[in-house]
Amino acid sequence: MVLKRDHREADIEALAQRFRENWSEGQVIRSWLRRNGEELRTLVRQEDWSWANIGKAMSLAGIQFKTGKGWTGENVRRAVDLAMKPKKVRAGNSQTPSTPTAPSAPTISSSPPSARPPLRPPGEPEFRIIQRGPGSTASRDQSPVRGGAAIAEEQSKKGEP
Repeated sequence: MVLKRDHREADIEALAQRFRENWSEGQVIRSWLRRNGEELRTLVRQEDWSWANIGKAMSLAGIQFKTGKGWTGENVRRAVDLAMKPKKVRAGNSQTPSTPTAPSAPTISSSPPSARPPLRPPGEPEFRIIQRGPGSTASRDQSPVRGGAAIAEEQSKKGEP
């Protein structure tokens, strides 16, 4: 684990002042973290700031949830990581702007796209019933709803083992 420099209160106050310039009261914290996440990560990775000191500066700047609890180092790190993750694209509701894509290659099919599926012969059921031979375990009632005692009782009435 890399030890971070313990910044003086004056350094933390100066960082809090930088944060105040970018923060407006009532702003959504996650969007602020998304916009400033790379800067916060740079502070930790290149300028030896600890997440705990960044949390202190954020608390001093008034960047807090409605609970009013101050930031801990772990809370800041997790919040930044979560805010920086790309949004998931939901089916039919894309969060990203659509970009034109190259036309895809035509697919090869055995029938034209407007053709209907072949009709089944009259009188034939939609689904075929599978015929099982005598003694097949699939022919016994294996419903998960019924308990083992009920099945055993039914089998003893029929004379099955």
